[in-house]
Amino acid sequence: MKGGLNLEPSNLFEIIDDLSNHSIQLLCHLAKLSRSGYYNWVKRKAFPSKRRIEDEKLKQKIIECHQKYKGIYGYRRIKIWLKRTYDIHINHKKVQRLLSELALKQLSNLLRKERTLTYFE
Repeated sequence: MKGGLNLEPSNLFEIIDDLSNHSIQLLCHLAKLSRSGYYNWVKRKAFPSKRRIEDEKLKQKIIECHQKYKGIYGYRRIKIWLKRTYDIHINHKKVQRLLSELALKQLSNLLRKERTLTYFE
């Protein structure tokens, strides 16, 4: 939904967390979320998993590459850069996922214009 509220469960849990001086049970009921889901979210936020910690480290390295090469590298080149610079062997899909989480785009994709064909009669 464009321009509207993003009502994903994680966003709703953040809102409930902000309003935690009220009854958690009531807030979860109003948001149509389970109370156990809220407490699981709180636990994940307090104690991140090994994967999340590793992903955060990789995100910092991806940001470094993106800034160093002024955004011209896509996921394939970033994967190669990580392998050559840090000797990190990861799948290209993981690089794509991390790039989308960071909302980074390859500069050439942003500059690419729509090409239309013109026909002459």
